[in-house]
Amino acid sequence: MFMDEKTINTINKMLPPELEEAKKLIDSLTKLKSNNRLTNLEYLEVKKDVFCSNDKTHHIKKNGHKNGAQRYWCYDCKKSFTITNNTILKYSKLTYHQLKTLLKCMYDYKPLNETALEIGISKTAVFEIEIRIFDALKNINSNHKLKGVIQVDEKYISTSFKGLSEEKMPRISRHNGEDNRISGISNDQVCIIVAIDEYDELLIKVVGNGPASSLMIDQALKNKIESNSTLVTDSKNSYIDFCNKNNLKLIQIPAGKHKIGNYTINDVNEIMTEISNYIFEKRGLSSRHLQHHMNFIRYRKIIKYTIEYLEINEAMYVETILIIPNLKTKDVYSTEMPFDIDEYKKWYSDKYGK
Repeated sequence: MFMDEKTINTINKMLPPELEEAKKLIDSLTKLKSNNRLTNLEYLEVKKDVFCSNDKTHHIKKNGHKNGAQRYWCYDCKKSFTITNNTILKYSKLTYHQLKTLLKCMYDYKPLNETALEIGISKTAVFEIEIRIFDALKNINSNHKLKGVIQVDEKYISTSFKGLSEEKMPRISRHNGEDNRISGISNDQVCIIVAIDEYDELLIKVVGNGPASSLMIDQALKNKIESNSTLVTDSKNSYIDFCNKNNLKLIQIPAGKHKIGNYTINDVNEIMTEISNYIFEKRGLSSRHLQHHMNFIRYRKIIKYTIEYLEINEAMYVETILIIPNLKTKDVYSTEMPFDIDEYKKWYSDKYGK
């Protein structure tokens, strides 16, 4: 509840005609505020501590307004800045309504073209800000370690070189509708390690291409699991070395079975189904941005289980405007592939002679 008791009592004393006029005024102001870019700045001024981005101990002061935005001056750096410094809103022209709509579309797994249509901006602009938000979300609860009984499994996604210029393509392009499935697990698939513990802490890590090796498992799980925990996996031998090195108990479910005693991998399989649904709804994802999208799936699960549904959009909005983005817009297009393209090219040439 945003209103204090005094305001509520005042409204309560109003007559019906007065309430109707007040509602018209509020509706008008709401529409104006929602379509005003400065509303984002007003939110920041309430939610964010203002300090110099170079050093929090620096002495700053207010320094007038520019285009309606409050500016600040750092006595130590001799530089002027706004409250959007080091936020996703810097250089963004999205209004409050557009940003909230974007986040709602993200939560609903809507593809880029539908999101762009709803917001009224280009598909490219939607893609760029989504990837920047997804990248920043990796820092949410990133220090939490998995513990207790932990279910682990791998998810394999067909490689996609979307966004790569034709001259840099390591293989011939596959067009929409073309069958690109290869029997079994191969280097033409990206490996994702998925782990979830009994407390619903979740890890989703893109580790490379081809079958999950001991090195890949180590890359995904090292320093992410508390000692003396129990890993529940399939029968892959790669987990044995990892558990021995990290003082972990290992329960492996043989092929063809769903459980051993009370141990299952049903929870992690639900996450894998969620990943499949996400990829289907988004109509394919580039392998180079696969980890970004996995960051969002993980974040979505966190808010889904910790926040009431009707409050999710507002909570996402507040958290988004406060996160510190790691990627600049130009960096979105230089994101590295999660595997060595030259090695992939050699493998593909050896296998298909192309």
